[in-house]
Amino acid sequence: MKVKESREYFADVAEEWDEIRAGYFTEAMRDAAIARARLTPDAVVADLGTGTGFVIQGLAPHVAWVYGLDESPEMLAVARRNLAVFNNVELLGARGDALPLPDGSLDAVFGNMYLHHTPDPAAAIAEIARVLRPGGRLVLTDLDAHDQEWMREAMADRWLGFERDDVRAWYLAAGLTDVVVDCAEGNCCTTGPDGETLALSIFVAYGRKAWRYP
Repeated sequence: MKVKESREYFADVAEEWDEIRAGYFTEAMRDAAIARARLTPDAVVADLGTGTGFVIQGLAPHVAWVYGLDESPEMLAVARRNLAVFNNVELLGARGDALPLPDGSLDAVFGNMYLHHTPDPAAAIAEIARVLRPGGRLVLTDLDAHDQEWMREAMADRWLGFERDDVRAWYLAAGLTDVVVDCAEGNCCTTGPDGETLALSIFVAYGRKAWRYP
């Protein structure tokens, strides 16, 4: 089966993505994940694979500044419309393995359904750890491992979810501590290739960058 490239897929669906996304991930699930980071009003944060700005809509009212990063110009164009009401958001075109942000510059990083589109999840997490301040938090929400092979072509998924033990190991290898990989507040509900309703489980992974001591 040919695997559609992520950039091609998201260019095609950008204008419909808000409607498509609504079946996969709810506001309640988003807000529960954000709450795990214990953000303060002066926080500077980033959302990776920001798409049309769904996670940023939950973040921007509560922090000082949000960077939204995505590789798709088409998705970012929709995000600019969706987020025009906020004056503390900066959207950047960027690959996940080369974030255009300085070392130790962020209080928290979020990624919703981002990891399964990355070529190398362990390297992506290590790159995120680079831009976190000591004590900064990483919160990722993504699919548990599943066997829905059709999603590689239909939705440009590189990975069919992840084993939670693997995610935990990648966090630890990147120097993150207090790592917890738990059930998210709900499932990803989608329609299979034969019209069947599927509910795929989602995890939320939390970790904190270790403090450095002299």
